[in-house]
Amino acid sequence: MIASTIQDYQQVQGVSPQLKSLIGQALSIIERQPDEGRYDIEGDAAFVLISRPLTEPHAQRPAELHHRYLDVQILLEGEEVLGYGLMQCHATPENDQLKEKDIAFFNAIPNEQFLHFQPGNFVIFFPKELHRPLCAVKDTPQQIKKAVLKVRMDFLN
Repeated sequence: MIASTIQDYQQVQGVSPQLKSLIGQALSIIERQPDEGRYDIEGDAAFVLISRPLTEPHAQRPAELHHRYLDVQILLEGEEVLGYGLMQCHATPENDQLKEKDIAFFNAIPNEQFLHFQPGNFVIFFPKELHRPLCAVKDTPQQIKKAVLKVRMDFLN
């Protein structure tokens, strides 16, 4: 996991030039204020999902992970709390959709940590990193706007 701000994404250590380029392309799409939906950068290898979800109390949000794609989650409007684990997950998911949709859901994250996100913040979750997005600040739901850049790991050099 790597967290920073979109203003500083070019200076973030440990992020490949190719991924930085994809983040830049995602930011160009975001600047055009697109409607909700999917916007391809490199077909199924790299694309951006724009959504306006409602955050939920932490206890109602499942944790998730992916195997094939990394997530670059960029908060555009509102506030959210993201839970995350410091260790790769080896548990059996409660809802496994990895083969069909590259997502598996879990009830718990061992030793869960939290990030309080505001507009302009982003986080990169790599495959097998358990994370819990869309948690409400102080358990008070609110509609947010976010972009998620999905990048298939085998596409990165």
